[in-house]
Amino acid sequence: MKKEKTNSKQSRKDAGKKDSVPAVDTKKIFGSKVLVPLLSKREAEPAFIQAIANKAHEIILLLVIDTHAMAGEFGFATNEIAVGNALMQKIKEAIGKKRKTCNDVIEWGDTATKIEHMAQLYHVDKVYVVKQENQFYKILVKDMKEKLPEIEIEEIRLQDWEE
Repeated sequence: MKKEKTNSKQSRKDAGKKDSVPAVDTKKIFGSKVLVPLLSKREAEPAFIQAIANKAHEIILLLVIDTHAMAGEFGFATNEIAVGNALMQKIKEAIGKKRKTCNDVIEWGDTATKIEHMAQLYHVDKVYVVKQENQFYKILVKDMKEKLPEIEIEEIRLQDWEE
């Protein structure tokens, strides 16, 4: 059996050429990369997890320990970290069952600033938040929309809790 020899000049010539492959929008195939700041305990609700998991391939959970809101209350901060960490683990487990990539980040500082920085650092396409009816939330969302005009902020309304 004879092997065909390749023309070395032709091989070198073709080596520099790139195949012309049409660009594929991976967001349409896989979904997008999203940031989910944990602003309430409602992010662990199945309806919220279902809403974000259907639209994303990578989910970044962000827990911000807001030092401005606590002003030196160490016991409160410790409790906040423990509760937040438990919430993150519950959400990660639920997202993992949907076979999505999920990363978690805990940051200290101002909530609005940390959300802005993490959205830019991770190059997210969207930020998902549970819609709330309090002043802090309204100011936060307004601030995010102003500071992150290239990133979509999607507010997901959940049914009110029945007590």
